[in-house]
Amino acid sequence: MLELKPMPEATVTPGVPKLLQEGFYVRFTDQWPLTLPHVKGKTFQIERTNQVPYDITRIIPGGHYVDIDLSNSAGGENIYPENTKTLYETLIGFKPGNYLVHFYIPAGEYVHRLEQAGMVPNVASATRRYLGARKPEDSPYDDKRIFTYSVKDLEPLSLRLLVDNGVAWEKMVLGLIVNKCYLKEITPTPEQLARAKKIDYYTELRW
Repeated sequence: MLELKPMPEATVTPGVPKLLQEGFYVRFTDQWPLTLPHVKGKTFQIERTNQVPYDITRIIPGGHYVDIDLSNSAGGENIYPENTKTLYETLIGFKPGNYLVHFYIPAGEYVHRLEQAGMVPNVASATRRYLGARKPEDSPYDDKRIFTYSVKDLEPLSLRLLVDNGVAWEKMVLGLIVNKCYLKEITPTPEQLARAKKIDYYTELRW
């Protein structure tokens, strides 16, 4: 559901597109919940795609933070599908600036933390504000390396943007490319299953 680990260009074979394309296969693991029956444990072929760019901008003072909800919840940015046959593959990149980004799904649940009870991101801490945080250079605006995957009714994914100390104000720009993928369910052959991109549920990533 999330690929938040920066992916250097050196790992991408020349000529192979980053984005999901028509004809590609995707499979959702059995860990997706029963509340999302339209994808749980299923395999699909992508019939159509459409790439939609979208920028999100916030300006806040140093030492402050703002939360951005990508879901279709009230107050959210509406970057989730409304059709059960649609998958959104969203690339996220950041313009340069003195800020950090933390990811939460659902709200209040950290995507990145360590096992010791106190080792969780905390924007109020001088040290743990950096724990699990992504910086603009980890996924540049013109070389997006953070991928998220959303389907209808998935829990909200939130980004907490913190302006670090040292500046009076900061303009933060998130550049998105929303790759709308229309899905056709299939019963895959072993070859198709081997080629399918595995999409994990977020609980599988937060272990």
